[in-house]
Amino acid sequence: MTTQRYFTSAVRMQAILGVIVLGLAGCGDALNPSFVNLVAPDSAQATVSNPPGYVVVALEDNVRIDGQLLTYLDGKLNLTPAQESALRARIRMRIRITFTDGTFQTVEFISGTEDFVEPTADTEALPDLSKNTLTNVAVRCDVASVQLEPGTSIDVFIPVTMEIWELVEVTVANEADIVPQLIGNIPPQFRALQVDDVDQDGNVTLLRNIDPRNVLSPIANLVCGSVVPIEVTGVLAVPFFPEGGTGNPGYDQGDVNVVAVIGGRYRFTVSAQ
Repeated sequence: MTTQRYFTSAVRMQAILGVIVLGLAGCGDALNPSFVNLVAPDSAQATVSNPPGYVVVALEDNVRIDGQLLTYLDGKLNLTPAQESALRARIRMRIRITFTDGTFQTVEFISGTEDFVEPTADTEALPDLSKNTLTNVAVRCDVASVQLEPGTSIDVFIPVTMEIWELVEVTVANEADIVPQLIGNIPPQFRALQVDDVDQDGNVTLLRNIDPRNVLSPIANLVCGSVVPIEVTGVLAVPFFPEGGTGNPGYDQGDVNVVAVIGGRYRFTVSAQ
């Protein structure tokens, strides 16, 4: 079987599944059923054989939206129940795929619902919202490892403006009181997810977005035809600051515990099938 024939097959599968083919060299008539079942469970192609010639890496975004955040935006976006159930948080990450010869490819995955953002947001200032969603790639065989690109973060898109508050002491009629003051706001933007702070014994000292046991770990020694699903689960959430009286998302900048978990809690799992 020639490389050209493989690419013809791969292009046909790309049209069906939305998979991006990067530097494939090898042969095989169709993709691993594990991959087809992952991204197109109703496709007839799910019954094909499992040929060699490629490794598929697929991002599976199963992040739900926190109820309070969903209620807040639902009134602005007029979402139907079907649209609500289909919502996924927008996740961005860069994945390095290293081959046995020492070369590597870096791919940026972006998943999630691109129009889940408050309608007053300046979407022109948010180019990643209009970027084509890429969640699957097929690469040539001889993959040594799949991992998060060193030195990069996994980001989640915060779809609302968050108010920044500060508790200040004021004196009225010689009586001191603590009152909240609005000092600024943060527009919708991507926010890097952070791993919990731990002490030398591994005990959590500050809860952030990811438990150290739930980070995206590298996976190595993959065989031809493997599918590598990277699954992210969790809940996209933002704080609300009722003391401000606006009803909008916001937080006291001096509340370290609240600030640390902005964006929600997440779990990453990676496997080979």
